[in-house]
Amino acid sequence: MSQEPFKSANGDSDEFLLKLRAEQEPRFERPGFTGDGAPSGEAADHRLSRAQAPRLLIIGFAGIILVGTLLLKLPAATNPGVSVSWMEAAFTSTSAVTVTGLGVLTTATDFSRFGQVIILVLLQVGGVGFIAFSVLLFRLVGRRVTLNERFLIQQSLGGERQFTLTRNWGRLGGVANLALYVLVVTLSIEAVGTLLLWLRWRTELPAGEALWLALFHAVSSYCNAGFDLFAGSGHPPVFGFGADYYTLAVMSALIILGGAGVAVSYDVVSYFKNRMLALNTRITLGLTALLLVAGLAVMLLDRHLYEVTLAAHSLGEQIAITIFTVISSRTAGLTILPLEEVSQSTQLMLLFWMFIGGAPASMAGGVTTSTVGVLLISALATAKGRDNQAVAFGRSVPRETLNKAVAIMTVSTLLVGAVTIILSLLNQGDIFSLGFEVVSAFANAGYSLGFTHKLNAWGQALIAFTMFWGRLGPLTIVIALAQRERPSLIQYPEEPVILG
Repeated sequence: MSQEPFKSANGDSDEFLLKLRAEQEPRFERPGFTGDGAPSGEAADHRLSRAQAPRLLIIGFAGIILVGTLLLKLPAATNPGVSVSWMEAAFTSTSAVTVTGLGVLTTATDFSRFGQVIILVLLQVGGVGFIAFSVLLFRLVGRRVTLNERFLIQQSLGGERQFTLTRNWGRLGGVANLALYVLVVTLSIEAVGTLLLWLRWRTELPAGEALWLALFHAVSSYCNAGFDLFAGSGHPPVFGFGADYYTLAVMSALIILGGAGVAVSYDVVSYFKNRMLALNTRITLGLTALLLVAGLAVMLLDRHLYEVTLAAHSLGEQIAITIFTVISSRTAGLTILPLEEVSQSTQLMLLFWMFIGGAPASMAGGVTTSTVGVLLISALATAKGRDNQAVAFGRSVPRETLNKAVAIMTVSTLLVGAVTIILSLLNQGDIFSLGFEVVSAFANAGYSLGFTHKLNAWGQALIAFTMFWGRLGPLTIVIALAQRERPSLIQYPEEPVILG
């Protein structure tokens, strides 16, 4: 008599159950190969994307800088009698693409209208493109968005809780809609800013000239780029009209929106509907407010600032200029103050504020507010004896996020220190002034103590490299940390290390 196969209570045979179990058990395979040694297409594509994604970002932005350099070298890009070297063109292109604002030339007087349009396009691509193009480049690596790429894009946009357009990552439409959303929001905000500035400036300038200046400065402000067309142009100073409250208010709003990023802005708008804010948004807003208040306190206590530097302004103008300077210092680089004339206490505060920068996945640079916020949360947890869990706003910060924050802060600090030392060897000057320029370049802030114009070709190249790394570095580090192989089964014994 033949023995029938055993069947479970739901009618499944033992052969089926064994097959199902075999399918569910982990298979020890070489990465990128199937169990029989044949290459796995999906695994191979995934491995390829992980290896090439950071390179695509670097090559893409380097290519944009190269094109910008070639265009700025055209005779039509400069005014008659102005000669631009290859290094100066490359430096200007890098500063525009990285939305920094440091320059060795005067945008208003050295470049023609055609050259100014080139700079405007470069900083627009550098600002908007850093977000939108990052998403599109990751998607264009393969036919589908892998889990690793999904994690990377989520991290670059501020965390796990994202706005609705980021939920369907596996479809091309989801990613395309995300990029489209970023572009539409950016262009809409810039259009509103242009209109508001034009309405004010057309009363002082011809309508066409006022429109061009409004467009350029609205884009420069929202992209936190730091380029302006008033220095040396003969127009009234500082965005046209000195300490004009209306102009400073519009500029400040554009800078804040650009520095916060689309994800944070959307989360804030959505709060009125769902009454919830992501932890990333709360950290960003909280630290932004803290930096604003602390910066104002430092500058208000600086007697030299008000008795000497701003002595010619009224009290209201002094306060308005102070508020704008603190807002702009973290990454925008637009300023009314002659920074080389303020006290070193204010300069030191501005240096720290530039290093911190703005929100991740925004127009801002620096180590980002979320990195500093996570480190502060971890330090507070350690002080309270909660070494195993860092909690803020009723949410715990993952250990993996803390490790990334430590890595970003460590590498960024080492880079700034190393570049400052090398720059001091290449150019004679005050070490603080050199360090200020380096931090400004790394944070894509654009503030300067007037030393950038004095740098030789090697110094300019080093600052250009720092601007480039500062714009791509934090995202590249996150990518590198996220691209881990499968966890090792080997656990090594722990051994304490003496700290402090």
